[in-house]
Amino acid sequence: MIDATHNDDPDTREVLSEDQARADVYSLLGSLFYQPPANALLEGIATGGSICNDEQNSEFCRAWRALQQAAATADAEAVKEEFDAAFISTGRAAVMLYGSYYLAGFLNEKPLAQLRDELAQIGVARRGDRHEPEDHISALCDVMRLLIVGDCDAPPANLETQRDFFRRYIASWHAPLCDAVDHAAETRFYKHVARLARAFFDLENESFELA
Repeated sequence: MIDATHNDDPDTREVLSEDQARADVYSLLGSLFYQPPANALLEGIATGGSICNDEQNSEFCRAWRALQQAAATADAEAVKEEFDAAFISTGRAAVMLYGSYYLAGFLNEKPLAQLRDELAQIGVARRGDRHEPEDHISALCDVMRLLIVGDCDAPPANLETQRDFFRRYIASWHAPLCDAVDHAAETRFYKHVARLARAFFDLENESFELA
């Protein structure tokens, strides 16, 4: 959903393995919240190598293993119907995926305008073929991925930039979002996505506190 030409120090920073792992989780969450997964992605989640050490029993690792189990038994068509029922509607969706809704109570409010200003400052723009507002959780995950690992046009952002963006535009509303997805009558597979998202964002917040 996002293209980046964000400005940072001109040197190319090496991406550490742990940062690549963080970016991969943001990428996965961004994809899952943007569109329902095809069978190939469900199979990849279910059978792919674990992103947690087998000996770890953290909240994040438990959520990841639960998502793997859910993916192993999920059917892509059923998950698509769930996605549409929960997040897509001709009226008001059962679950909103936009930051402005949780921060201001309405869509397209002041938090979105502030986000757009900051994205412009760091040189990040919405792709022309995407129509979701920039405060959609999938777009914000995409921005974090770009800030962590960069792309062919820009190097990774420094940790302070990552931390500030995360705190303002994800940490400030991820808990009610994840609660809404988890508690929605329309969700089954996506309950596990929400639990993974909550555990990961909580872990990110804790890590930024220690950095």
